[in-house]
Amino acid sequence: MEEQQTHIDIKWVLSTIPNKLILVIIILSITSSFEGAINGYVLGQMTKIVFNNFENVGHFLLMVAMAYLITYTSAYLFLLTTQKALQFLTQRLKYEFFISDFFQTNHGNLDSSDVINKVTNVSNQIQRQYFQPLFYIFQSLATIVTTTFVILETNVFLGIIYILISASSFLPSIIGKKQMNMKTDTWSVANTKLVTIIKDIFQGKNEIKKFGVINGFTKKFFHSLNTEEENFFKLNRTQYTVQFIAWICAVISDVIPMGIGLIMVVNHIAGVEISTIVTLSLSADAVVGSVREFANYQTQITSTSSIRTFMTYNIKKIGSNSFKEKTKNISLYLKNIAFYRQKKLVFKDINLELNDDQKVIITGDSGVGKSTLLQIIAGQLMPSKGGILFNGHKIAIEDSVLISQKPWLFEGTVKENLTLYQDFPESALVQTLKDVRLWDELGTDPLNYKIESTGINVSGGQAQRLAIARGLLRNKQLFLLDEITASLDKENAYKIRKLIYELPVMVIEVAHNIDNELVKNYSIRINVLTKNGLKNE
Repeated sequence: MEEQQTHIDIKWVLSTIPNKLILVIIILSITSSFEGAINGYVLGQMTKIVFNNFENVGHFLLMVAMAYLITYTSAYLFLLTTQKALQFLTQRLKYEFFISDFFQTNHGNLDSSDVINKVTNVSNQIQRQYFQPLFYIFQSLATIVTTTFVILETNVFLGIIYILISASSFLPSIIGKKQMNMKTDTWSVANTKLVTIIKDIFQGKNEIKKFGVINGFTKKFFHSLNTEEENFFKLNRTQYTVQFIAWICAVISDVIPMGIGLIMVVNHIAGVEISTIVTLSLSADAVVGSVREFANYQTQITSTSSIRTFMTYNIKKIGSNSFKEKTKNISLYLKNIAFYRQKKLVFKDINLELNDDQKVIITGDSGVGKSTLLQIIAGQLMPSKGGILFNGHKIAIEDSVLISQKPWLFEGTVKENLTLYQDFPESALVQTLKDVRLWDELGTDPLNYKIESTGINVSGGQAQRLAIARGLLRNKQLFLLDEITASLDKENAYKIRKLIYELPVMVIEVAHNIDNELVKNYSIRINVLTKNGLKNE
């Protein structure tokens, strides 16, 4: 499975939004940026207009009205088009976060709460503090450019003074960049912990009620909530502090050039007049405001840098081997497998060889690592030492079927739960259901029988046979069974085991309770797992 690290940046954004939409947004960001320039020009010209010439006044007002209409219509359309662009960006972001965390769970301890947090909270934060500011920062830049043109056209010397001093508004965002990143990281960790605590409490709410321990858990929840909200407050406080300093710089950049301009008027320098100062002051307000917004947006963009990196996977290649032709001769070799958990040895020197449709039951004391060994064989855990070969190649996660006490079923039809949204001939589905003795148990239309979420409307035995059927449908040749009969009654446990032992597949079963009659009838091998290896019973 190919993976690579992806960082959300301008290139990622441009590759997501359709080119035509990008072009429209650029045009609208420019045409919607003239308000400051229009304000400065209009009020500057009003000091010169001859009011007794009604034709000139009417023409002037008409031109002003048209300019404002074009500007505000463009601003409205700019908002609509950027919202459409945000739809493209957020949809891709949430999808890639989902895919990234889905496949990372094979290598780490990510819980569903972490994924939920990233797909909802973190992606929304990126939308508010990265995607939106990107569009607005471009609009602010367009405003700065158009208004600066008016300023320089009015008076180059005084205009340059305005522009240079306005640049001081960028300093706070540059200085506050590191602090913003640190505060964002701290809040993100606290928010993830809060989501996990909420999930844990609601999963165990019945036990909490039974033991009367709600006070301890509400105290834990409130402490985590307080920590999360305090960190969020500190994040916003840092952001607002940086903004406040930027505003101070903006005030300075407005007052100083105005004072210089008045001195130039008094001393008749460079042809500066009161109309010049009016135009420059109002136009400069737009520049200063846009520079302030630019700095603010830049601060927000910077604050998301640490949460805009994730792993991406080539999912077109994943699952391409779901269906395999049956291999005539199959083999499994476990050689010197060892596993450590937090530097503590779980087991070592695990060696096992199976061929064709051989079946083995692995038993042993509770906590010795039987389920852990199955997860290693299944490719869901990496051994600390040793290796596993299946049919001559390093075993992969798609080589086996791992079936637990409570198989995974989701809300949908039997057909959907079998095919997992892949294409299979209906005849194959029917035959597979017959092979696991389910065809006559699921009503008059078994394939369209509706399974409820988590499979609550099917029995434990039926759920396990559906899980077995998934593997048979795909010609899987290695079935790993983790205490699958532990929650079944004796009759259903017998039926499930008899079904599995009759299948022409390789089976490794972890079990505490063994049906000695079936073991004898089907010549099932029994190994005992110990800390120092597998022993023959």
